[in-house]
Amino acid sequence: MNDASDRRADRYGGPLVSRRTARVLLGLAAAVFLAVVVYVGIQASNTPVRSEVLAYDHLADDVIAVDYQVTMDPGTEATCSIQALNKGRAQVGFVEAAVPAQDARRSVHHVEISTQGEAVSAEIISCTTR
Repeated sequence: MNDASDRRADRYGGPLVSRRTARVLLGLAAAVFLAVVVYVGIQASNTPVRSEVLAYDHLADDVIAVDYQVTMDPGTEATCSIQALNKGRAQVGFVEAAVPAQDARRSVHHVEISTQGEAVSAEIISCTTR
């Protein structure tokens, strides 16, 4: 068996790094990967306000109604920027809605956006604490 590995090394060359160095590098790469995953997880969980569009409804050619849910700590006030989009994903309406302090962690809100054309969807750009 030793003779076969010598012939293989003669033909293809020996390893670039020793086994011990390879294990150390692999362990170091795993530690860095784990640190990055933990950091991203902590940053994602520290978001003070989360928001999500629940539904939108076309009330008229130039008005769209949006129902959205906001998740934040009770007693916190927020401002949400919501836009209406046309078929080409261009903004045709925009509103900043104030979210007053609530007793519950999750709350559902309703806003109507006047548009400058036919809107086919709506999305929340951002929600930030005040």
